[in-house]
This record gives sequence, structure tokens and C-alpha cells, in this order.
Amino acid sequence: MAAPLELPTGDRTLIDSEAQITFCTSPIHIRLQNSIADSSIEDATIYLWVWNGDQNATLGKPSQTYFKKKVSASDNYINFQVQDQIRAFLENPTNSPNVNQPAFAYNELTPPAITGQGVFWQIVTDITSTAGTVRNNYETNFATLGYRWNYEQNTIGSNGIAPGGSLGFIKPADRYYNPNIHDYFTQTFKLTNTVALATTANMINYISVNPPAAWLRSTRDATLIVFINKLGLWELFTPHGKFTASGKIDSNMANKSYRDPANVDNTYTHSKLRIQLDVLQSYIINTGSLNESMVQIVEELIYSPKVYLIKFDGDVQETSTVGITIDSTFITIDDTNITIDSQTITTESLGLFKTHQQIPVNITDSDFQRKTRVNDKNAIDYNIKFEETTNKILDIR
Repeated sequence: MAAPLELPTGDRTLIDSEAQITFCTSPIHIRLQNSIADSSIEDATIYLWVWNGDQNATLGKPSQTYFKKKVSASDNYINFQVQDQIRAFLENPTNSPNVNQPAFAYNELTPPAITGQGVFWQIVTDITSTAGTVRNNYETNFATLGYRWNYEQNTIGSNGIAPGGSLGFIKPADRYYNPNIHDYFTQTFKLTNTVALATTANMINYISVNPPAAWLRSTRDATLIVFINKLGLWELFTPHGKFTASGKIDSNMANKSYRDPANVDNTYTHSKLRIQLDVLQSYIINTGSLNESMVQIVEELIYSPKVYLIKFDGDVQETSTVGITIDSTFITIDDTNITIDSQTITTESLGLFKTHQQIPVNITDSDFQRKTRVNDKNAIDYNIKFEETTNKILDIR
């Protein structure tokens, strides 16, 4: 049977079930067998489409084609794993070295800019048995960089698309907030879109959080940790403990050469030069005292595939202003194009942090100990180790 030349929009399906949310950091199994449980299956082909943007976008040939024969003559199934192709497309859909998905950008006064958290995928299969070849269309799915716990392999015991669960059971987690940090949020999946309106962006809900007064904590060196959780969604964690920074220095020494060494005065001339200076900046941030339910957030943070550290300078918004904005308009003064843009600072923003840095980091902790109230009493806290992903000395070439 010839390979399909397109995936018609009429074959796309509603994504209205938790089973259609998939996580490509864990294996995605496609198990094919005949309609009856016999061993007449011979081989199978999977045509996989992966795309972002509109769910009903025009799609041509498959992104990837997989073919397998059954392993044993007595087998009545053939198993495929398709997560690698989906993950590769999710992380870099344009095959460009400058694309880094999922993307997150923290803003001073407005909600963060978030893109590239998920992709659509769908398969068409050809199953060949002794009776011939049968083609089947499968439902549309949505994938993120999330993963499943080992106990979620089967439907029984699976927490579906609920957060947490690292304890082996679903338990709600409390969390602390800093009163000077704006726009706390949480994310969930949206399972009410129509095919005509669904996009990879609106498949995920952004829900603003108004921090309860009982869970507010301030700290001298304020930071915010943003990370991809086990659902592939952005999650925020606010530590309120001790903050330390250090740098690991690596460099090479080179002897300096001279055209006229007889006239070199070594009292002020360096005979060796320090070159190729690499400074790896690292941080140790204490979470502060936690309650037992928060331990699962720390565990997901340590396992996260992508983490950002938001450092705040400590200055706050002190006066309200009305921004002057000229969009898509150029003011020409002596052949110079000037665009004017400034932010509106409302009274609600007063007292919130102003200057910040967003730093891509990796977590370098190599182990995790689950702490409980029984074992650790009130000493439930963690020192989390972070390492910047670039040299502190600018050397991007």
C-alpha cells in the first residue's frame, strides 16, 4: 500500500481525553496487532506526523516512517516507540541552532513570555497479515517534555495529567511565595478545544495565582526557580533560605615571546600570560524550612530537563507611571528613526521587584533524600546546587 501523501484535516480528532496527552521524555509505545488475537500479523508500518501551530494546519508527507516485521512467528503484535522523533521536533522544530524550546522569558511587570511547550502528533498505520494490508487512522495527540513515573506504565495507578506523584501517591503540595514577586502562575492542559481552534499554544492554560497571605515568605537574597515539571509544564518554586555563589576557575598559562629579549625588564614585564580563562559560576540555594508536602516539588525540580534561576537585585517599583508607546510608527528626525516605548506602572505594581536576571542553569545534585516529619522533625530543607550553562567571561564566538 502506498504511503499517504498528506494527513487530511478531516482525520484530525478532538483532544479531549487525558490519554491523548503524552510525555516524550518517557517512552511512547505504539502496540499494533490484528483485530483478532491470532499470530497472522506479518509486518507493520507507522506514518508519523509531528507539527506545531494550528491543529488543522495543512500537512503533507509524514515526518517519519517506521517499518517492522514481527520478531517471533508466534507473535500477534508489533511494538514501536516514537518518542525520539517527537522530542527532537519539539525541542527544535525548525532544525536551527538558535531554537531552544520550550522557551521562557521572565518580564519585569507583565506575565512571562512562554512558547514551544508542546506539539501535536498523529499516526496512520498499515498492518499486513495473511489476509492482506489494513490501514488505520489514529486520534490526534499532544506531547510535551514531561515524563511518567515508573508506576504509571499501565492505566491502573496512573495519575494521568495530575502534577506531583513522586511519593507514589497523589498528594497536594503547599508552596511558599515572595510578596515582592509578581505574576505567580500555574499551568494545566486544556481539553475543551475544537479541532478548528486548537493550537499548540492554547492547549495549555495559564492560570494566575493570588498568593495566600499565610504562605508569604520574604528573604534577603530573593530568587525564583522556574523549571519544567513532570507534565512538561512550567512550575515556580520560591526558596527563602541562604544563598551562596562561587566560581570554578580554569585557565592556561602561556610563555610570552620577545623580539629583543636582551632588553626585557622582568621587574615590570609579565613573562607569562593567562589565557583561555573559564569561570564556571555556581550557586547553592537553601530552600528554607519546608513542610512535608513540598518535598515532591523539590524532587521534580532536581529531575527537571530545563531550569532557569531568576535573581532579583532587590530594588522595587516605587512610583506609578503612564507609559508612552508608539507602535508601528516611526518618528523621523534628521533621517534617524526613533521608536518610543515605556511601561505603565500601576499602583498594584508598587513594591514589586524591578531589576532581575534570568540565568539558564543545570542542577548538579547527584542524589536526593526524601525527608519526612517523622525522620527529620522540623529540619526539612534542601541545599540545591545550580551551575550556569555558560562561561562567566563572555566567550561566545
